[in-house]
Amino acid sequence: MRTITSLGAFVFFGALAHAGCGHTRTPYTVVSPPRDWSTYPAIVTVDRGPLVYAVSDVHGGYDRLVALLAAHHVIAGAPATPEAATWTGDSAVLVVAGDLFDKGPKALEALALFETLENEAKAQGGRVVVAFGNHEAEFLDDPSNDKATGSDGIDAELHADSIDPLAIANGSDPRGVWLRNRPFGVRIGRWFFAHAGNTKGRSIAELEAMFRAAVAAHDYDDNEIIGSDSLLEARGWYSDPSIAPRYTAALDVTHIVFGHQPSALGPTGEIAMGAEGTLFRIDCGMSPVVNDSDGRMLRVRAEGDVDIAESLQPDGSAREIWRGTPGR
Repeated sequence: MRTITSLGAFVFFGALAHAGCGHTRTPYTVVSPPRDWSTYPAIVTVDRGPLVYAVSDVHGGYDRLVALLAAHHVIAGAPATPEAATWTGDSAVLVVAGDLFDKGPKALEALALFETLENEAKAQGGRVVVAFGNHEAEFLDDPSNDKATGSDGIDAELHADSIDPLAIANGSDPRGVWLRNRPFGVRIGRWFFAHAGNTKGRSIAELEAMFRAAVAAHDYDDNEIIGSDSLLEARGWYSDPSIAPRYTAALDVTHIVFGHQPSALGPTGEIAMGAEGTLFRIDCGMSPVVNDSDGRMLRVRAEGDVDIAESLQPDGSAREIWRGTPGR
């Protein structure tokens, strides 16, 4: 249940959580203005450039993230502070498929880095798009949830910097406004990126309409956002071999890239592929707490009429994992 005050703030009564979510939360008032969907759509569509990079599930692993980006010349070396980062990716697109925080020590640095790089890349003709993960959505639903308040959760980091988690969640802190305007998915040419990947066979237009309705009705306390079978939370949805071709056809893409489940499609610690290159899992457990790897990043580059997907390592090397025509 929510009401809208005369000042435009949203008041949510989490103790009366809507039917189906199966949980309650501490109620709070959202201070930031309603989301402008024309400026911040639920599904972002980006023109395909010569290079696309994708990473997910940073989980506070800021130092490993910076090393990975610097090794592949996306940024100019390790910055003294996140705000000092310099984009060197030219017209490339960098997609971050969610879960910047919890499970790791430097989430605030990761947030600041990507906010900086958004502006830096735009000024040079590139693009950085940071999408929701389930941890971000769960935090906005309840900034005192068990993951956020855990020993490796973001709340401890916020409190250490004298930041009230509620100020982030309700948008009174500018970082919260930025967080609330994240997309749920990203389409770049024939590639679709989302944190857990389960579109349930919807089209881009259907996903856009669904997320707008969900946020309008329940803010982030909605099964389509934080439910166990949602685009941000689902696991194992890819196990049926008929799913991948059906989901990509509905999206009018050829590939779905997701994170969230570090063992999906193959061993942990490396980018994994399934359904003959239709599906890619890019959660490689880079957080020093998770420690499945020291970081991996997907790069998709065009070579004539062929797309080449590569796994990038923090030592600067690249390993080809798939190639094919964009229409396949």
